[in-house]
Amino acid sequence: MKIKTGIGIDVHRLEPGLDFWLGGIKLEHEKGCVAHSDGDVLIHAICDALLGAAGLDDIGVYFPDTDPAYKGIDSKILLKKVIDMIENKGFAIGNVDCVICLQRPKIKMRTLEMRE
Repeated sequence: MKIKTGIGIDVHRLEPGLDFWLGGIKLEHEKGCVAHSDGDVLIHAICDALLGAAGLDDIGVYFPDTDPAYKGIDSKILLKKVIDMIENKGFAIGNVDCVICLQRPKIKMRTLEMRE
């Protein structure tokens, strides 16, 4: 068995009046991510880590913010497409671990839901 690892990171500016998506779930917060898609930084970082481990380009190459097809898209759809891409290259996911850096909103009670 050959193990490959990847690292992903994503950052978005927050502004009032936008939805706050993290790990595929909508969290209550007064601000949300400014983004072309839904702005889910956790899923975007996971996508980049998986793509990197498979030796592929980053998420922006495959899902550019200039393409209207991805405007407002649910990041879980992007993750599914990334998983399909890496599986088509013969890779399988063994484990994914993530670090989330934020003060608010509190996510402790929602992390199990994000893992699903």
